[in-house]
Amino acid sequence: MAPHEDGAPNATRRRFIQALLAAPLYPWAGHALAADYPVRVYGANPVVSYLLAALAPEVFVGWNFPPPEQSAGYFSAEVLKKPVVGGFFGQGRTPNTEALLATRPQLAIISGATSVSTNESRKMFSQLGIPVQELTLNNAADYPQAIRVLGDWLGIRARLNPVADFYQQLWQRYQQLPFPRPAPVVYYAEQNDGLATECPDSLHAEVLRLVQADNPVVCPGGEAGKFGMMRISLESLYRMNPHWILTQDRATLSTFKQDTRYAQLQAVGQHKMLLAPQIPFRWIDRPPSFMRLLAAYWLYDRLYPGHHRFDLVTLTQEFMHHFFNKTLTPAEAGHVLNPSQTAV
Repeated sequence: MAPHEDGAPNATRRRFIQALLAAPLYPWAGHALAADYPVRVYGANPVVSYLLAALAPEVFVGWNFPPPEQSAGYFSAEVLKKPVVGGFFGQGRTPNTEALLATRPQLAIISGATSVSTNESRKMFSQLGIPVQELTLNNAADYPQAIRVLGDWLGIRARLNPVADFYQQLWQRYQQLPFPRPAPVVYYAEQNDGLATECPDSLHAEVLRLVQADNPVVCPGGEAGKFGMMRISLESLYRMNPHWILTQDRATLSTFKQDTRYAQLQAVGQHKMLLAPQIPFRWIDRPPSFMRLLAAYWLYDRLYPGHHRFDLVTLTQEFMHHFFNKTLTPAEAGHVLNPSQTAV
């Protein structure tokens, strides 16, 4: 046995976890969800957590990472003060076990959207005696059914059905939009230098697929490109020479505007650089949440002017009302839709 295993810090940690597990906090352990509904629910990754925080804040127990400042006013002060307990969302991240147990969750909800496999999370929750349910949230099209299922699990289907219906109608309406050809070539720029991006089949690039844009990035197959931030060379970006550059980062937008190395790109020369909305949090990805559908409408409006058949301001107002119970004036919705107006 290693000398440190019986040290005071580790012994204290073990006693803390044992005490929490011994407490009568898990009435569902070993049983299927039945008559009673959970009042403390943990989202095991940011995709689930944002959905819980928006639609069922009364049961939400904690964040996977600190919520962004701009989410104030969309999430209540009480929700924003919930502890950060970590989560399973790629790159080896796992929850802080002690912080998680301190929230006394009665249910953990997982999804495979941000991890290669849910086996690790299932194993951990089984060891902790926390019941688990898996919600399918891989694509934007999954949300109507997922929202209804969530309502069933939490006993609030009557409240969530109108949200699911609204989203489904929005999705069906989107399918009817025309997509002019040839497709615009859109480069999705990430990190400060703009030389990280997403593979065409990455879950982080779904919005590009939804608007039927040509994502010019060539990536290795398999799981290598699923989680994104693929690095490319400046020379390969020159060869792509995209029609549009899309980013979610102000620093990245600044780089393309100010760094002379990018001046020869046609998107830069023609000022076709887009900063995606990020109120109350990033719309396109990180996390790839329910905001993806609204992001697709926004990007469609930018890429295909004159072809859209919707009022983006009104649509945004309706979306924020259904998901966040937030009433926006047309001017406020316009501010949300145009973050680049205040970018450097």
